[in-house]
This record gives sequence, structure tokens and C-alpha cells, in this order.
Amino acid sequence: IDAIRKVLDANQMRGASGVHIRIIYTPGTQVTASMNMKAVVNWDGTPSKPRIIIMPEWREIGSVYDTTAKGEHAIVSKYRRPSAVFADQQIHSNNQIHSSLACDEACRANVAAALMLDGDGYLAEAHASHMAIVKDGVFYTPFVRCCPPGVTRKVLLEVCENDNIEAHEDDINLERLYGADEVMIMGTMSGPIGITQVDDKVIGNGEVGPVTTRLKKLYMDSMNDESNLYDIFS
Repeated sequence: IDAIRKVLDANQMRGASGVHIRIIYTPGTQVTASMNMKAVVNWDGTPSKPRIIIMPEWREIGSVYDTTAKGEHAIVSKYRRPSAVFADQQIHSNNQIHSSLACDEACRANVAAALMLDGDGYLAEAHASHMAIVKDGVFYTPFVRCCPPGVTRKVLLEVCENDNIEAHEDDINLERLYGADEVMIMGTMSGPIGITQVDDKVIGNGEVGPVTTRLKKLYMDSMNDESNLYDIFS
């Protein structure tokens, strides 16, 4: 926390809104190419201390995706999220190569997101965020077997509970995805963003749905609620 304070002060971001902070943990300095942790040493050969890299940036809430009524488009990625059998999926680390490849797919297709399946063919997450579908007014989000639980996902499940929106974690296959009334991705700064087309399939009536719209307002209200904020300088 003290390091975050120093970085925010150095960048004149104390008390500012619209600041996104990314924190990276690294074992330390590595002076030679090796997977062996014994190579994590300083130039003089002494053991290197772990380092935390703090990267703040100005990123206004709602500025990442198109937030108009027409929504965004997505594709289903050919890459799948691996399970915990292959690597710990509860943290973001070098296990993100699959998501990086899916992100490249989305960029080449000129869409907002690439939706990724797990090894069993169920939805796991989007390439850079969690996701959910809505059917008959009910919010469904995939289980988190292949990705971290996510703070934004947690907040939205709490918002659903507090506002009497029925919500469930569930296994969601492609048939349910294409047949959903609404599809949304869930970014930290953007909140819920409506996906109105996946591949060549129009979702619902082709417009951002009422549940997505409602959740976006509730999420933004929650983000700006003073009782939910933590002042690291206090």
C-alpha cells in the first residue's frame, strides 16, 4: 500500500478519479535467460529481492468500449482456456498466453472480445474479462474453473443479489450462448458491456438488453458509492 501511495503521489494522482492501477509481482532481477529460480540474481551475483511493479494510468470509467445502445460484437475463439491441471488459473501470470492469442484474434476480426471455451466446451471467459448471458431475465455467468474469480464478476453477482436479479453460476455451452437474450462482457473500468452479435449470430433483438443496461447503472452507482471506497491515504 505504501508503494502505491508513493507512485500515485509521484504521478500527481492522489485523490484523482479515473485512475487504473495494474500491479505486477516479479521474483526480481534476472541477468541471464533461464527458467531456474537460481538465475534470479543481481549483476554482482547476490540474490535478487522480489519486486512489485506499479503501473497507474488515466482511464476514465466507461472509456474502454463503445457504451452506446448498439453494443459490441464478439467472436468465439479457437483457443481454449486450460484447466488447473496445466497451471494455476487463479492468478494472472504467464498462463495468459492463450488469452493473448485470443485477443489477437479479436483484434484481427475487429471486434471487442474473443469468447473462450474450456476443455469441456463450456464458456470460460472473454479474452480480457469475465462474461455472462441473460435468458428470460436470469443472469448466468460461467464457473471459474479456468480463470481467476474476478472482482468485477463478484461485484456484479452481489449487485444482482441486492437488487433481486436472479443470478447463477452455470455451465454454458455454445447453443445457450447463441440463443441468449443478452450477452455481456464485464470489464473493471467499463462495467457490463452488451454484446449484440457473436460470430455471425445476432444476440436477442440486436440491441443492448434491459438487464445489461440495468446492471451497468447499478455497477457504476456501486463504483461511485462513497461507502464502497477505500482511502489508501487515510
